[in-house]
Amino acid sequence: MSIDRIFHLEQALLAVITQAAQQGLESEKLCSHAIGGMMGNTSWRWVTAEYVPGAADELESALRVLKR
Repeated sequence: MSIDRIFHLEQALLAVITQAAQQGLESEKLCSHAIGGMMGNTSWRWVTAEYVPGAADELESALRVLKR
């Protein structure tokens, strides 16, 4: 994956979390439910199990960035 794509995806993730918070959703709860969904929601067929830990880490990292 190109460095540009990584930056694009990071910016998109931060934008979605920020917008959700601005609409009254709790960012931590949103990300927690997303992580839970990746780990246990069998209807999320697009999830690849081997990437879930890294994706969870990225969500938690995004929350830390937004708390600064």
